[in-house]
Amino acid sequence: MTVFHELFPASYLLALAPPATATAENELAAHLAHACRSGKPAVWVDCRLLDTLPATAAWQLWACQQQLRRRHARLVLCRVPAAVERTLRQALACTGESLLIVPTLEDAAALA
Repeated sequence: MTVFHELFPASYLLALAPPATATAENELAAHLAHACRSGKPAVWVDCRLLDTLPATAAWQLWACQQQLRRRHARLVLCRVPAAVERTLRQALACTGESLLIVPTLEDAAALA
């Protein structure tokens, strides 16, 4: 998937878009790693442009969440379409955990 990013004072925003290249999962992994290293207390992932999400991407998001938790930061998914949310739940069901999903970016900001 294509990843756009923006740095805010208290968060790092990633906006995901449908894939434009075959290296989309590598691109997502690189952007998530950069976001985790940013030192921001929150990483927001805007999913509104996605129709689907590969299971590998769900695992990458979960791994990012684990890394952020270790430094007392959080990963927040925003504007997640129903099909993408189903994929996330199915892919991560074996972990017994879920990702934090909120309806809007304003809701993500309110968590700070």
